Amino acid sequence: MDYNDSKKRFKLYKAGKAWLIAGTVFLTLIGANLAANADSTTTDTGNNSVQNTQTVPNNQDITSADADQNNVTPISSKADDKNQTETTKGTDETVNEPINGDSNAVESNSTTTIDDISSKSDKDKDDVTTTAQADSNNQNSTSLNTDNINKDKNVSTETSTNNHDDSVKSDSSTPTDNAKPDGWNADHTQYTQDGQLVTGVHNIDGTYYDFDENHNIVKNNYVQSQWGLWYMFGNDGRIATKVTPWAGTYYYFDPLTYLRVDNNYVQSQWGDWYMFGDNGQIATKVTPWAGTYYYFDPLTYLRVDNNYVQSQWGDWYMFGDNGQIATKVIPWSGTYYYFDPLTYLRVDNNYVQSQWGTWYMFGNDGRIVVGLADWTGAKYYFDPSTYLKVTNAWENVGYGSAYFDGNGQMDSINLFHQWYSQLNQSMPEGCEGASLQIAASVPGRYYNLADIYNTIGYGWNLTPYNGFYGNPWGGSSYKVQTVFASAMANKLAGMVSGIQDLTGAGVGTVIDELRNGHAVVTWANIDWNLYNQNDFHVMSIVGYSNGQFLISDPYAYSQKEYWIPTSTWAYVNANTQAVGWNTPRSMNLVIN
Repeated sequence: MDYNDSKKRFKLYKAGKAWLIAGTVFLTLIGANLAANADSTTTDTGNNSVQNTQTVPNNQDITSADADQNNVTPISSKADDKNQTETTKGTDETVNEPINGDSNAVESNSTTTIDDISSKSDKDKDDVTTTAQADSNNQNSTSLNTDNINKDKNVSTETSTNNHDDSVKSDSSTPTDNAKPDGWNADHTQYTQDGQLVTGVHNIDGTYYDFDENHNIVKNNYVQSQWGLWYMFGNDGRIATKVTPWAGTYYYFDPLTYLRVDNNYVQSQWGDWYMFGDNGQIATKVTPWAGTYYYFDPLTYLRVDNNYVQSQWGDWYMFGDNGQIATKVIPWSGTYYYFDPLTYLRVDNNYVQSQWGTWYMFGNDGRIVVGLADWTGAKYYFDPSTYLKVTNAWENVGYGSAYFDGNGQMDSINLFHQWYSQLNQSMPEGCEGASLQIAASVPGRYYNLADIYNTIGYGWNLTPYNGFYGNPWGGSSYKVQTVFASAMANKLAGMVSGIQDLTGAGVGTVIDELRNGHAVVTWANIDWNLYNQNDFHVMSIVGYSNGQFLISDPYAYSQKEYWIPTSTWAYVNANTQAVGWNTPRSMNLVIN
């Protein structure tokens, strides 16, 4: 900067930790090349400071052509450069910590303009490090104090320099042995003004350039000016504006103040919007801003809207239509999900209250539940249209008709099933197989009765523990002709999927099986009493309501079904003995 051009002093203001230049000072400070007159400044001898009232010339480098001259390509098309970006980022890059549920507002910093520079926080800039900058930082850089830069022609350069730290660039020009014409040299690397090679930041050809202590133009570097502020100069040496690539990432420089923009969401020169973080670097993945969180694609750097994505620390979050992190009930991918308002994580297998007050169930996959749902040991039903819990009503649950009480819990269940007759299939001794046919009809399966007994095996040389003793097609015997549940389950395992011995089950277990859509084959007595042990019989339980089981009995020519108290079933089922055999107590069978 040429200190001999005119007498200019600049009053600085301090905000927070940074020195800020008031009003339109920035462009005035850029150099003696700005149009300024001595009579356009007012000297305040009381505080030895001068407030510049000079009109700042129009910024001529805020055009689409400028982006081309700065060799800036829209970064949304630079996915291929991502690998280089990831490996060359500066060591000062901020690593976001996992979201811990803190919903405290994060205030956004609006982009500083020349008219509002008095409120611009000038950070120490030590978070952007390169070899070139390290050389600049090796000088003892300090913030400017209220002793203003003296640019008065009547004040010597030497005196002005003594009023500032050595880290502030001197704009004094070095005289040459032979006078040179003003202007650029042949290779456009140095500039002569008033016969001297310039150093520092200068307004030349309607924009700004910086020249190092050797009078060489500075290109593609982030450097400190002679008045202490930091600026980026591009590949052609011109001061950078808007999105600029540097040091393996991207930064944004305000088109009016040329200062780096931190922690703000701004529009690029090609129209796309990008987020720049606390260290000025372009943001990727989860980023806090304006009191909430956003997600920016690591390849395109664009904000991700209406998507469920993985954060840099591994957790997954939902971001809505406006890009903000989602909380409570959110529509996505044809259904609804719920995200905890404190942790922002998806809520699975829980019954929660929405932002509008109503309650909904969300399943193991996080989706809102329709139809049946198991929760806290009970079964509930949620309306497919409203998603609300059904209470005090009967509903078709697919495998049966169920009643849900005032709390929404399933109380009664009648399974949809097909009745089969052992007599109509010419097997008067085949109650076990016919009852199995009834139970298998609930999940919609059919098994031929003859195939069932042929698979189990039958004959007079067998016992109920390893097959069917007797002949299911009929024949006399002084012992009960039957097969026990364990043998039946073992022999039919390859034929009847899900078959399971349920011997020893009590009332509660049977009710649970029914509510889950499983009929139970049960060994009992045809008259549900113990007077005649020769009346040993096998039937199916296909329903429950108000303390009673619905019995489907295959020993009839037409459908025979009735209700009995659960206490009666439990007593008979536990005490029935088949003549000639040591019958297991509470013998039952189920198809899951």
